[in-house]
Amino acid sequence: MNLKAARPYLLAALISVGALAAWRSFGWNTMDPVNSLGLDLSRPDALILSHSIAALPRDLLTIPLARDVLREDLVFYYEQSEDRLGLKGTLRRIAYEHELDWGDQLIRVILDQPAEMALWRDGDGTLRHFAVAVTRSRLGRVVEEAAKVALKDTQMRLAGELRVGDANAQVYALDYAHGRTLLFVAHGERMVILSHPGMLYGGDKEDRLDARAKKVVAGLLDPDARNNGVLRQGFQLGAGIPSGHSVAVKADFLSFGYQPFFGALQALRFDFSRNKWQSQVLLDGAALKGGGYSGYDSRPLWDTLPYGASACFSVPADWAAMRPVLKRLGAARDAQLEPLAAQFSGPAAACWYGTSNLYTPVFVARRAQAGGGADRDAALAALFGATVGPSDAVDSAGAGARWQRARPTPAGAFTPTLAASGDTVVFSADPALVDGVLAVQAKRAAAASDRLPAPARTIGIVNPAALAQLMRKEASEVLPAATEPVLRGAFDTHMAPRLDALARYPAYRMVLGPLPASGKAWTRLEWQAIQ
Repeated sequence: MNLKAARPYLLAALISVGALAAWRSFGWNTMDPVNSLGLDLSRPDALILSHSIAALPRDLLTIPLARDVLREDLVFYYEQSEDRLGLKGTLRRIAYEHELDWGDQLIRVILDQPAEMALWRDGDGTLRHFAVAVTRSRLGRVVEEAAKVALKDTQMRLAGELRVGDANAQVYALDYAHGRTLLFVAHGERMVILSHPGMLYGGDKEDRLDARAKKVVAGLLDPDARNNGVLRQGFQLGAGIPSGHSVAVKADFLSFGYQPFFGALQALRFDFSRNKWQSQVLLDGAALKGGGYSGYDSRPLWDTLPYGASACFSVPADWAAMRPVLKRLGAARDAQLEPLAAQFSGPAAACWYGTSNLYTPVFVARRAQAGGGADRDAALAALFGATVGPSDAVDSAGAGARWQRARPTPAGAFTPTLAASGDTVVFSADPALVDGVLAVQAKRAAAASDRLPAPARTIGIVNPAALAQLMRKEASEVLPAATEPVLRGAFDTHMAPRLDALARYPAYRMVLGPLPASGKAWTRLEWQAIQ
């Protein structure tokens, strides 16, 4: 066969191979399983309980600060996001071709009614994966129509079955954009939507369903509210959907995975009802060791930290949790570092100041008791040597000690500095911040507690004006006008006015309500303006 005669066959072969490749890359069955990251559907990083998820962005803007800083762009972003537009387009096409009344109506069925939405972080730390669980009487008809569509549509198909009680529930896959596929499964009046097929599939070779995920999804489909609350259990939330919104986020997500070192702080929650937002924090009373404020008394920290922080937060540190880390670090450096964990007690604080950078906060902790400085300072010196390197300068005059070492990095030169003064230990990559804490210790500078009524109950400070100053400083360093004119122009046009609005607000402090004596419980968290 000559080339001219073979051309139609070659073209047909290429089209077939291309179509197969497109389907393989577009289909759910070839995507990398999300559960390869160890995703546990029973332990979401965030949970939203809402009477209408679609109304959440607009209700968020009822907070004056959010309205002035985020503006209506927040609502536009979620209403015009690529995923939502792609999903709407796909449903419209399916509705048109199969003569259904889906389209935008189906999205409203899911988003404009009481629902619970759980979110999990991806490998890059973003809340990329989600599950939505709803109860709706008209879902039965939708599922019947989906079963018919799945037999003849290119973007919807039957993915498998899931056992729920004594019945089987059909799992459907919907391709709505390139490389984007969601799953939905319904049973009775309950429906669960998963943002990625790998959240349910990717188990062993004989059963593609992941065993743990299968159990969670089957529980969510249970019509009995007493049995379908698996997503709420980790947040200590009861059954039912609030009349407004309730948004809970795990402390482990907010702290970038460092929450095991302050295990008493479990989650943060924001509730919206009657046009008013309120905050709560989930605390483990047993981890606070005794309840009351003895386990979370931050007054000594505010007495030590300089006044004028952009943001400052104290956490109930679990110093015993540091022992395994110190043991491994000491073994690698031939040093005895594990006993250091016994030197500290009480909460620790991390603070950012407008005079420094976002990447150089200052950390402050308290020793269990003053005295015995020589031996304890030797242990701190060993810790500094094991983590940073030999100190360039050691100052042990008077009642304090100081270690620092200049370290060049691609981002510039840093001088990590560790200092101890009495029962206070302070560290920062910016030695000026360490000097500021020592100045407060020496009564040469104002302390944060000078402006705080009842400092023991204060666990955080946010100063919008100083925070705006810090963000402007970061922008000027990262986006110099001479070398980044386009990005710097975008910042000046879109971000600078929002920082101006942010700077007009007063400083706030976060004040805890009564702490649980034992067990896990939600405690109110008040935001009070600092006069």
